Amino acid sequence: MTASPLQRVGAFALAALAGVGRPDDVTGEVLAGVVEKMTSHLVGTVKVAKAADLGGFWLGASYLLWPNSKLNPTARGKQSPPEREKLIREWRARPDLAGWPGVPCAYCGRAACDWYGKVDIPLGASVAHRNTTAPGHEGTPLCYPCVASLWAFPYGASLSGGRAALMHSWDDDFLARMTRSTVDQTLQDAAAGPSKGAKPGPYARELWVLRAVRAYSRRITSGVELIVLSNSNKEQLLATQELGQPVAEWLRSINRWPDRRAGYPALVAAQQSKQVPGEAFLAKRAFTRPAQVVDFAIGHVLGQISPKVLIPAETTALAPLLYSYCREVLTMDDKDVERIKELAGRLAALLGQDSRPGPFRDFIRANSKGGNLHGWFRSKGVDWLLFPRPNGTPPVLLPIQDYRLLFEDERSWSWRRLLVFAVLEALAEAGWEPKGSQEEFQEIKELADAAGEGQEEGAEQ
Repeated sequence: MTASPLQRVGAFALAALAGVGRPDDVTGEVLAGVVEKMTSHLVGTVKVAKAADLGGFWLGASYLLWPNSKLNPTARGKQSPPEREKLIREWRARPDLAGWPGVPCAYCGRAACDWYGKVDIPLGASVAHRNTTAPGHEGTPLCYPCVASLWAFPYGASLSGGRAALMHSWDDDFLARMTRSTVDQTLQDAAAGPSKGAKPGPYARELWVLRAVRAYSRRITSGVELIVLSNSNKEQLLATQELGQPVAEWLRSINRWPDRRAGYPALVAAQQSKQVPGEAFLAKRAFTRPAQVVDFAIGHVLGQISPKVLIPAETTALAPLLYSYCREVLTMDDKDVERIKELAGRLAALLGQDSRPGPFRDFIRANSKGGNLHGWFRSKGVDWLLFPRPNGTPPVLLPIQDYRLLFEDERSWSWRRLLVFAVLEALAEAGWEPKGSQEEFQEIKELADAAGEGQEEGAEQ
């Protein structure tokens, strides 16, 4: 095992192909047997005319992974199957000890068995490009186990669209499980032959990682990287993005809590757009801008307010997910989240004592574009003093600590959005059902739409 994600994925792929538990078990004859198995997969392409033919899976993959290798030379069409097999086996043969270069492996420091370039190492420089290596070197020195790992990593990758996508994590247990599953899928794809399946949807690779994380049964102790690469002559690409450990573990733990599990469909629906399905957008936001998950969920709830339903049913379903996300992923302090919920309870008590929709409308307006939430609190602070208050509530509607969260904290915008949601939840729990005209309810609907759009705009900033 080394510090290279590609080598690590490849090492676990070797273990999966060998049918053993860990890379440490791939030793001696086991390693030789796995390399022979991989070589036999490549040899299986020698009678294939082109990659689209049955049995051409690894020939097609070779243009992405090993361009200009012995598997896909320019003169391949003029070679006989025995000639092709001979060249492939020579390429994948273990170098004779007498010809080892006498330098350490660039990855692990053991004795290198040869110099390697682009036909073996993704994104590696060609051995013809002397200016990319140290003086006197003929490429990158690698030991046989490390180069075997690089040959094996494609089995632990999703190969589609001319690119390879890998999941990597420094959590070895997670990496072992995910690589083993991917190896099984790759072998199935190779055996099935060419397929004209449905075109992948938006953010398909991010969604692949999200579903793998959610299906994992143990605690995830490190972030999960999504690595997308191309080593072809047409495109050199290496793109990496990470699903942080807090959000990965939160996504995995949803199934452990019945209330979170029950609210997951509502969370997915809250993330969707006209072009992108909800779970795909949830995956993308979890990778790139985790705070947007909450922002868009609250915006969605506000967008569900209608002249017939002022308190959407999604409110109570989403509450356990959003509060846990704020604490566990966005690292909002527990005491501050509880402050917002307690303030929301006071606001719900104040708004709920009036069966008319007007006070609720004013609260939504204060949180919409151009709204004056500060002025609204000044006005309602007086009402809180004048009207009967629930037992055990403080005489001040907006204590100084709550004021600082909403108006002075670096996360003030997020605290305000959470407050809007918490007020809706508190009103739902109280069973508040206002009575008013259709015109009043329609106005609230329009204001809620504006407030929801404002949250989404804030999330994009």
